[in-house]
Amino acid sequence: MTEFLHSFVSGSVDLLVRVFLIVVPIMVALEVFEGTRGFRVVVRGWAKIVRLVGLDERSAAPTLVGFLFGLAYGGGVIVRDVRRHDLPRRQVFIMSVFLSMVHAIVEDSLIFIALGASIFWVVVYRIVWAAFVTLALTALAGLWVRRRGGEKSPGDPPPRP
Repeated sequence: MTEFLHSFVSGSVDLLVRVFLIVVPIMVALEVFEGTRGFRVVVRGWAKIVRLVGLDERSAAPTLVGFLFGLAYGGGVIVRDVRRHDLPRRQVFIMSVFLSMVHAIVEDSLIFIALGASIFWVVVYRIVWAAFVTLALTALAGLWVRRRGGEKSPGDPPPRP
């Protein structure tokens, strides 16, 4: 029993140290990087990619932060930017669906790969699956809204003629 507890405690401490060594530098780097010109360039590039799943440029920064660093840290940025840019419900929905499956891609991937997981299954498959599910749910939600007569929220673009 003592050997089991020793193995459990030493394994837990080892995992905690690995997670700490990955997460803390990421958070510090993000705090320093956010607001710089380089960050804006990266966000513009990211906006071109996430446009494929239906997100616009205003949604790019919070989605990028959630994608890279997770919902615990990214959640604050997401809430702040939703309020700051008055993002429409559709954008918040798409962002939520996409990030529910691929949040913390860097942080999680580094941790899982450090534990021996395959990079393909942790990163590539996860991103492709998230894009597919996001597009499918967005299409279904669009059909549902059209059937209900189209709900509007503040910040929604005007209807196209």
